[in-house]
Amino acid sequence: MGTPIRKRPHGRRIDERFALHQCQPRADKLNARQREICRADPAFLEALKSRVGSPERFAAFLAGSPFYIEWEDSCKRCGDYKRRVRDRSCYGCHLKRGRENFERMKAGVAPEAGRSQASHLDLLERRRRERSGECIEKQFDGLLARRWPTGRLEIIYPDGERDEDINQRTPREILNAISHVPQLRQVLIWAGWTAWPEE
Repeated sequence: MGTPIRKRPHGRRIDERFALHQCQPRADKLNARQREICRADPAFLEALKSRVGSPERFAAFLAGSPFYIEWEDSCKRCGDYKRRVRDRSCYGCHLKRGRENFERMKAGVAPEAGRSQASHLDLLERRRRERSGECIEKQFDGLLARRWPTGRLEIIYPDGERDEDINQRTPREILNAISHVPQLRQVLIWAGWTAWPEE
């Protein structure tokens, strides 16, 4: 008989250290469960961090932000610099592909392939809360910022000019605004935006 053929094991390698978590430190699709484990298990945090190539992505992941900024690699399709923390895909294109879930995604909630009754009711509830005026408001040296339940980030500048939703601005427009109103940078950090370059 000839030498037996050694078969390579199928599937991904399992790190036995994390078997009790029933979750492995894999970076292809980051999720809330991994973030919870990172906060409880430093070994899992270090293992996952070593697999995530971008420090900005990992920092945004730990902070719970839905996106991060990748200045070195803009989207080939739309030119945006925002990337989804979950899977590194273009954040702008992701929003465009799911217009029916637009407000949900801006609020940092993962879209669903088909909207369930629960998610539809959740969206209606957040719209109702916004119509009633419910928001989180904070002052930044003369600049007023409001975070609305639908994910809208409203800015009222010191001169009275109002931006209904800065999420609709391009990165270039936002950087230009920061150059004129430096405290806008602190607003974006407060709102969960990450990795803005220094001027």
